[in-house]
Amino acid sequence: MHKRNAIQRNFLDHVRQLRTTEQIGFFIVFLLLVGFVTVGAHFQWQSILRDKKSYIELIGQSKIGQLESWYDSQLSEAKELPASPVFIDIVAQAIEKPSSQNLARIDDYLRPILRSYNYADSAVLTPDFHVLVSLTQLAESNCPEVCEEISRKDSLAPFFTTLHLTSPYGKPGFHLVIPLVKDRQKAPFAYVVQTFFAGDYLYPMLARWPGNEKTGETLLLERTDDMVQVLNPLKLVNISAFSLQVSVSDKNAVEARAGLGQTGVMVGKDYRGKRVLAVVNRVPELGWTILSKMDYAETMSSWIPTLVIIIVFFFVAFAAILAGSYVLFSTRALSASRSRLELLQRTERSEALLSAILEHVDAPVVIIDKSSAIQFSNRAFKEHFNDILPNDLKALQPSLDKDAGVLSHKLELSDVRGKALQLYVMPIHILLEKQESLFGYVMRDVTELESALEQVQRLNRDLAQKVEAQTKRILEANEELRTIASAISHNLATPLRAVESFSELLETKAYDQLDAETSGYVLRIRKASANMATLTDDLMTFLSLDSIVLAHDEFNFSLAAQDITSDIIRRSPKRRYQITIMPSLKVHGDGALLKTALRNVIENAFQHCSDNTVASIEIGKYGESGIFVKDNGIGMTSDEINSILKPLSKTETENYVPGLSVGLTITKKIVELHGGSLEIESELGKGTTIRFKF
Repeated sequence: MHKRNAIQRNFLDHVRQLRTTEQIGFFIVFLLLVGFVTVGAHFQWQSILRDKKSYIELIGQSKIGQLESWYDSQLSEAKELPASPVFIDIVAQAIEKPSSQNLARIDDYLRPILRSYNYADSAVLTPDFHVLVSLTQLAESNCPEVCEEISRKDSLAPFFTTLHLTSPYGKPGFHLVIPLVKDRQKAPFAYVVQTFFAGDYLYPMLARWPGNEKTGETLLLERTDDMVQVLNPLKLVNISAFSLQVSVSDKNAVEARAGLGQTGVMVGKDYRGKRVLAVVNRVPELGWTILSKMDYAETMSSWIPTLVIIIVFFFVAFAAILAGSYVLFSTRALSASRSRLELLQRTERSEALLSAILEHVDAPVVIIDKSSAIQFSNRAFKEHFNDILPNDLKALQPSLDKDAGVLSHKLELSDVRGKALQLYVMPIHILLEKQESLFGYVMRDVTELESALEQVQRLNRDLAQKVEAQTKRILEANEELRTIASAISHNLATPLRAVESFSELLETKAYDQLDAETSGYVLRIRKASANMATLTDDLMTFLSLDSIVLAHDEFNFSLAAQDITSDIIRRSPKRRYQITIMPSLKVHGDGALLKTALRNVIENAFQHCSDNTVASIEIGKYGESGIFVKDNGIGMTSDEINSILKPLSKTETENYVPGLSVGLTITKKIVELHGGSLEIESELGKGTTIRFKF
């Protein structure tokens, strides 16, 4: 104990023995360190809080974006049914004459749509709400909730009902009601009711939390009178859908504040009574409120290591101040004498090194005084001029302006043997403290260099002429090739359109007169002409890529993929699809070309998926800025991959139909024009993955 007190007094004595300015300096440094750490901790806390708020807000926007995308796609499909005269006539005939044949026609029309969009049930109601057709009978399409909303809204446009427990099995779900109007009538003559079970898409989408937070949870809320109803099952507590209600009078509950209309990021308590960080967004089209939240304690847990570091740093800084004062006082005298000794030693060493360097360099160096007497000359100077200063050097006076820099002068001098030398001379003014200034001349012999430079310049001129001539020949050959290919493509387009038009006319007008074999021949003619037309268009696109000036705009791969897959589904509605598209896949580039590249890949994927299986396509993010397109098609070998990436490659394998291909070659070239690369990974029987790396 006494020893420790003695050490402490010894440290404090050294601090007191420091100069006043040094004590103030140490104190200021200590305050600055503490202040810096305190301010850094504050900004670190604010940064963590701001990042977590942005993070939770981004999660809420992601949920809203998924719902809106799903909502828009459903309404887009729903608007196509009333616009179909064929379907309107089928329903009208079935209402007028509800025979099994007419009802079966409705079933045949609606069942592919039910499979494509994964509806729980598709039904047709008469104007008095009687069920005319129900495809699955898993839900009562004329339940009181549906009838009440049809009567209340009295709309001619498709709309969604509220989320409720559907009859007869009590599953949470809702309905898409599509009024059917015939001959510009003011009232619908029938209703198509598409039923969704919330457990098929809505609840799993809400339950998925994109981060690693264990307390992350999303609630679907709806206000009824003075209560806020939770419409989805809970993740953190085993409570089923429609089983939890929160009173709007509880001002501290984030669910109640959301029910009162507040939106955005907020901090409060949830239904468990725990403090949470939450974000609230509205879905006005469906009347829902989306609340995404996570525990506040988990949000701020990343600040604990920072607090520990601050405490440790405070004690280390205090110890460093005491140790620094002791070292400073103890070594001041020794440091002063040692510095003088080291300075003397460095001066002597520097003089020796400088003399050795100047003596062995090939550049002549000479130093003179004001009377032009040589004070120093190295070996190279003595070899060329002995100890005689050339008269031309005396005329070169160094500049006395420090800011002017060192100027070089080119001189032609003769050495003691009479040899002409080409020299670059740099005059130097050497200032010495309390002594007469000196003048120095550093010379560089460039005689051989000048001769070699002249020869190189002559060779460069000859080479430039040859390169220019060769480049001109290559450009002319490329332009001639592009002109020939363009002419071929244009000349093929007109006869191809004639073949396609006349074959279509033959199939239309002589359909009843052709047997099955002849009809097959006509169909093969149409397909071959269409493929040839596509090939000529692709060839023109491929030839024009080198002359296109790329745009540099933000391009959304996710939206483009939705448009392309929707177009493919409309063209082949009888196939089964499973499509997964990651949202917000964005890059900067030429949107038209990038969409063409993506379309070629997606259409190639669907084309080589078996008709007997579900065509599965997954589009997601690869690396920092790339995307991938993965399918479950027939796959390719390495030889097939190398073949399809070559222009006009001829694919004649057991997996691909014989023919010429340009599509993936165009995709590869578009990606390369954007500074990226195209990678293909495939396995026979298991599918193909194509990656866009930017």
